[in-house]
Amino acid sequence: KKGDWSGTTLPWMSIGYELLLTPLQMLQFFNAVANDGRMMKPYIVQRIEQYGETVKEFPPTVVKRSIASRSTIKKAKQLLEAVVANGTARNIDPKFYRIAGKTGTAQLNYHKFKAQAGIRHQAAFCGYFPAEDPVYSCIVVVSEPKQGGYHGSEVAAPVFRQIADKCYAMKAELHPPINAQPKPDTMRMAELPSIDAGLTDDVKDALRWLKLDWHEPSAGGSFFGNSKEKTADWVVLKAQNDTLHMLNRLISEKTVPSVVGMGLKDAVYLLENRGCRVRAEGVGKVVRQSIAPGTSARGQSVMVWLE
Repeated sequence: KKGDWSGTTLPWMSIGYELLLTPLQMLQFFNAVANDGRMMKPYIVQRIEQYGETVKEFPPTVVKRSIASRSTIKKAKQLLEAVVANGTARNIDPKFYRIAGKTGTAQLNYHKFKAQAGIRHQAAFCGYFPAEDPVYSCIVVVSEPKQGGYHGSEVAAPVFRQIADKCYAMKAELHPPINAQPKPDTMRMAELPSIDAGLTDDVKDALRWLKLDWHEPSAGGSFFGNSKEKTADWVVLKAQNDTLHMLNRLISEKTVPSVVGMGLKDAVYLLENRGCRVRAEGVGKVVRQSIAPGTSARGQSVMVWLE
């Protein structure tokens, strides 16, 4: 009705105000964009089982076969990817896959023009990943954030990124097989797995599987891979020119070890066996640790960052 409209309704609606949508409804819409326009009905239970036998199954239900034309959906996808690539959510742009989504920042009491201290906000980020072939859609809503800012890019988007990273890391089929790609040119040092560290046998097995030779020290000089001679329990790889050098990494029982270059499994094993409590952020291999190697291990909390 005409009486329900105000002079600011149209401009405010263009940025999301004066509209009532639940987070689930918003997620359903973004999921439809990821799904090339096909809108699906949200559901929680996939099937009911009794003693391993399926009693009832709930198949996916299509609500609308197409919410927009293919060209419109294509443009929407490009815009959502651009938000993360070089827009308001560029702070969460991942290295190994792509995220598409949109930040949202709402003033909850915008109709009350009080002092700045009295303004309440809601931060959100909604999107899907991997953007090139979507598997997951997700929405993060933080009501009245108390620290770290109040914009969607500052508060909600980093939470989305952490969820996405863990989902991506746990689903092996999202990762392109290494041996399905052209064999790396080992003449280019940047392509060699330098500063990778881990248990000696594990590192050697991985290099053999990748068909990469390595150089390691021995009593009689040095030699290339596949040697049975005993080395230290832990090693680190160092690329020099076109050669991988396998160097011993000495680990003390009483000090905080260097876990840079290791995977999370090895890093947690070494640190916790020396009484440290471990907190981790990111996926991949450890690139930084909060406590310097060589520090006396006294049950400290150690933060490790992975990329």
